[in-house]
Amino acid sequence: MKKVVVFILALCLVLSCTGCSVLKILGNSIVNNMPKKETVFSIDYYNLEITADSTFSEKKESNFDLQITNGKTYISIMAYKYIDLPEKKKPIDFYYMHIDDLLSRRTAVEIIESSKTRSYTQYEITQTLYSAEKDGIKNYYAIYLIDFQEEETFAWIINS
Repeated sequence: MKKVVVFILALCLVLSCTGCSVLKILGNSIVNNMPKKETVFSIDYYNLEITADSTFSEKKESNFDLQITNGKTYISIMAYKYIDLPEKKKPIDFYYMHIDDLLSRRTAVEIIESSKTRSYTQYEITQTLYSAEKDGIKNYYAIYLIDFQEEETFAWIINS
């Protein structure tokens, strides 16, 4: 189930950052009727996988557990197990800690979409959308926390 969730989230992230609209996606699928090749990227220790189209490749030199890019969009993942949490800390604490760290190194930070949390049977997803400038260039950051509570694993994901 975890692999399916990460795949769905990755697909949403890729589509949201590449600026695709539903009409454009439908139009492309009609015109290009050929299935795109996909690549599966894994974080074995956490039993997580992300599937992206074949234009993505793994960025080997990274501070993340996994970072993939197609040259325009980056998807970066930090994964954790509950056992690694300091006492009295929760996954949501790590979510905001990473956001604070990231945005402290940016200027002109704006919240585009406030944090929303959705609960499902086997996981919970929290998401926030920011804009900020880095080196004078405005970027958008879709930031997610996927908490697989029953498996005591969670992932912090940023799409930029």
